[in-house]
Amino acid sequence: RTLCDFRRNEPASLVLPLHLAQLPGIVFHLRRSSALRTAGASPDRTAYFRHLASSLSVFAMLVMTQPTLVAYQLGLTPSPMPLESGAMAPDRLLLLDSFTQVLICKGAGLAGWLRSPEHSQNDELHKLVQAANDDAALLELERFPAPELVECDQYTSKARYLTQKLNPDVPLSEFLQGLYRATVA
Repeated sequence: RTLCDFRRNEPASLVLPLHLAQLPGIVFHLRRSSALRTAGASPDRTAYFRHLASSLSVFAMLVMTQPTLVAYQLGLTPSPMPLESGAMAPDRLLLLDSFTQVLICKGAGLAGWLRSPEHSQNDELHKLVQAANDDAALLELERFPAPELVECDQYTSKARYLTQKLNPDVPLSEFLQGLYRATVA
């Protein structure tokens, strides 16, 4: 009861202090992270991620636990996006940083424009892609171990890496509702 304020049996009344506001989201992503999830991973891969988790800085571990997603769109400045399936759009380029992997995924419309002869010379499109590539290169430069760089288009086979991060088994909102119900019960 000292960590938050709430009225008994009223999940909507739960209020976390400002310094703990991010904790439920971190717990949500931590349970899905490679540091804890071992299903479908080899013992070597599990040991690798656990070693990383024990030797990384707090910020690096937070990025590994809760990846960052940045959206690039024509005419707009790059902006952070929530890790939700709604973040993917045909006219959007996404940069996902999960510490061990940096992924650049072009929306289907954007990828089609880049392949078409009439749009292939469009400077704005190329500047958009170059901005994402530059940001990815910066992430690669400052990181050890160096992350794997993956470039893909929406709906291609490599886009599964992004889809896996954006489509959790239980949505964050449902996780939070269950957590708040358990807390106030």
